[in-house]
Amino acid sequence: MDTMHEIIPFAKEMLAQKPSRRMLKVYLVGSVVAFLGTVLGLVETVCQPFSSGEPLDAELALLIAREQKTLEAEERRRQEEVATLSATEQITIPKKLQQATGAQRCACAVNRLHAS
Repeated sequence: MDTMHEIIPFAKEMLAQKPSRRMLKVYLVGSVVAFLGTVLGLVETVCQPFSSGEPLDAELALLIAREQKTLEAEERRRQEEVATLSATEQITIPKKLQQATGAQRCACAVNRLHAS
């Protein structure tokens, strides 16, 4: 039943066979539902480009904002930890080098060569 030309002969044939009222009601309800589905599909297709990209639910928007804040806070905390670790490493490495004398450095190198 792609076109209206097929629907009209089908209706005439049904009426000629004297169908029961219940069968007519079933076909009528099915046709109305199909028509409404088509109309709603067309309306959705036409209106879809005009819909906004914002979330519809206010609670969802709050949840997304809260998650972004926690991610940003974690990122800042990680950066601070990295900065603190790099600063302590910069401080401790020169102290170790200052404590070691030239003879001790050579002894360490010799021990490594003998160990391997």
